[in-house]
Amino acid sequence: MFLMLEDEDAVLMEKVVALVRGDGETAILMADNTVRVTGFTPQTLARRSERFRVGAARRKERLE
Repeated sequence: MFLMLEDEDAVLMEKVVALVRGDGETAILMADNTVRVTGFTPQTLARRSERFRVGAARRKERLE
């Protein structure tokens, strides 16, 4: 599963250690000790990612 960030950017969930919300942004702490930052809240990231997952599943069904 992916976290869908701004534009066409995405983060693989299995590499995410934590999401930390503060000062109007969300820090995404990664397993390789890097930090990604987004303006989206964790709830918005979850909704965007779920929409992406559902859309991908529908596209796959159409191809089969």
